[in-house]
Amino acid sequence: MHVENEGPRVEVDQVEPSTRNNSGRWLFRWRVRNLTEAPMSLLSVRLPHGKFKGEQREFGPAVKLAAQNHVILELAVACQEPPNTIVENAFVILLVNWLGNGWRFFVRLLITVDQQGRPQTTTESITVQQVGFSGVSD
Repeated sequence: MHVENEGPRVEVDQVEPSTRNNSGRWLFRWRVRNLTEAPMSLLSVRLPHGKFKGEQREFGPAVKLAAQNHVILELAVACQEPPNTIVENAFVILLVNWLGNGWRFFVRLLITVDQQGRPQTTTESITVQQVGFSGVSD
């Protein structure tokens, strides 16, 4: 799924099934594709939903994402929902720098927990806001 409007555009999709890591969390790999003709830098990512939560991760140095290219983000996520559960309105929130300005992508996910208890994601929508547009800068 991708977003189209003024400002930067990205596409975000899960690229392989989730797997459990040693800490009991699920490892997810998402492809983040820059759909613009200018490079961007990924500064941080967070997953704030209570039923699908990941710690905020700040990239230092920033992850460079060339125009029309992609990176794979691997993130550990806590999701302890029982099999056959649907979790709505989970988000991956990306903070990026594009053309010298900060932008925040809100990637809305639908989480489906399969019969084996393994959560999978489907990107439902992506919205973007320039950092500071509402007077809030971080």
